[in-house]
Amino acid sequence: MSDRIPKPTILTNRNTVCKPTTAAEVRKDIEWLKQHHQEYQGQWIALHRGVLLGANHDALELYKAIESAGQLNLALFISLA
Repeated sequence: MSDRIPKPTILTNRNTVCKPTTAAEVRKDIEWLKQHHQEYQGQWIALHRGVLLGANHDALELYKAIESAGQLNLALFISLA
C-alpha cells in the first residue's frame, strides 16, 4: 500500500457483514482510495468493492445514511482524517 494513502480506521457493526474477502475485492477498494482519497480528505467514507456508498465529515451521520439505504452490511467505513 502506498504511503500516500491514509491508514484506514474501520468501524465495526454487529450485523451480518459482506465485507471484501477476496484479494480482488480488496484491490478494488485500494484502487478507489488511490484515485480518490484526496477528494474526501477529512471525511469518513463508506466503500463496497471499489464503489463509494457515501461520505460525511461526521461518522455517525454517515453510518445513519448507510443504514437508511440498507447498505450497512456492505459498507467498509474508513476515516480519511
